[in-house]
Amino acid sequence: MTNMPQFIVISGEDEDIISELKSQLMAKLNFDPTDLSQSYFDLTETDPDLAIEELESLPFFGDEMLVVFENLWDVTTVKKTVFSEQQLERLAAFLDNPLASTRLVIICHGKLDGKRRIVKQLKQVALNLIATPLKQNELSQYFQKNANMGADIVNLIIDKSNHSFAVIRQNIALVKTFADGREVTSDDVELAVPKSLADNIFDLTDLILKGKTADARQLVADLVLQGEDEIKLLAILTNNFRLYYQIKLLLDKRYTESQMIAYLKINPYRLRFLVGPAKNRDKQFLAHALQFLIDTDFKIKSGQADKAFLMDMVLIRLSGIK
Repeated sequence: MTNMPQFIVISGEDEDIISELKSQLMAKLNFDPTDLSQSYFDLTETDPDLAIEELESLPFFGDEMLVVFENLWDVTTVKKTVFSEQQLERLAAFLDNPLASTRLVIICHGKLDGKRRIVKQLKQVALNLIATPLKQNELSQYFQKNANMGADIVNLIIDKSNHSFAVIRQNIALVKTFADGREVTSDDVELAVPKSLADNIFDLTDLILKGKTADARQLVADLVLQGEDEIKLLAILTNNFRLYYQIKLLLDKRYTESQMIAYLKINPYRLRFLVGPAKNRDKQFLAHALQFLIDTDFKIKSGQADKAFLMDMVLIRLSGIK
């Protein structure tokens, strides 16, 4: 086997990252379900006694053995159990006095319960890999390295994938297939990647700025039918107008594109779409629109009127502001 720790624990609540960690770890350990010296147990579907007995047994088909336990709920904060107290004691005894020939991997879909004695024991003896959501720069660095794409393209895909690890990976594969071996461009991303909610709200913003009230109302109706909530739509719309207003202020101060990118921490490709509308709109209009959106959000959250009605009023009012 590879030169890896004898005990490894993957835990956390981000299922995408757990899946990625599991995939990479199994690859490093050369896991093969047909290899009789390797055993995998989904403890929600397997007799726990069989899993413990396998862990305690000497290797029969080789010099070393790999045992994988998945869904060991007993060590997490999730209110589920798969092991009896006696079985947990046997696991604890193995951790105290393990067979040198056996490596154990535990995959937990949830946070470890630090109050439990066996968790404290695991933290002392095991390599603990915690699945936490990655920040924008961490996602960018990871996928730049693994996808062999430039930062601008990767960041654009991240933005269009709502920062979901699994969706980003899926969309990168989609874009590469679309590009068919040539270097991926921003146009490829726009054509190949399905529109995200953020893309739809930018379209909505564009319709409002162009005074196309009927089209804006139809787009909101379509998004609501798809399960989106008006409060969420309003929040993203407000962020868009805030961004337009910030860009307008920076343009008035004669900021260059690179200075705006650094100040706003925005994807360069996205900024190019925003500069034109911000430049062509009066600062007072953007200020009034932003204030109206903030006031509407307060009215919805304080229950002053129906959210669907107030969202409709936003579209009518903003489309008519000159």
